Amino acid sequence: MSDQVSKEEKQALKKKLKEERKELRAAKKIERQKRLEEQIDKDPLKFKDWCTLEGIRAEIKNIHWLTKKELAVDSGVVLAFTVILGLFFYASDAVIALILKALGMN
Repeated sequence: MSDQVSKEEKQALKKKLKEERKELRAAKKIERQKRLEEQIDKDPLKFKDWCTLEGIRAEIKNIHWLTKKELAVDSGVVLAFTVILGLFFYASDAVIALILKALGMN
């Protein structure tokens, strides 16, 4: 008799978990649909508006232009990485050449 009770309890628990998963999937589906609706552009004439002078001026106002300090820092980072990678590839080439020379394949 205890086996029947435990089986019934297990079946009830499985059914309950299945229903909870089903509800969770439905909630996630609704959430995805809401996010998708938010991303969809509801104004089909937006591109046409952008092609006007007023639209272009409005778009230019939204651009984040770099300050001199930001430009200098970004340029320094690019130059530093260029030098570091140049040294890395030079050293790698030198090591490979040394190995090939030691093997007599030069």
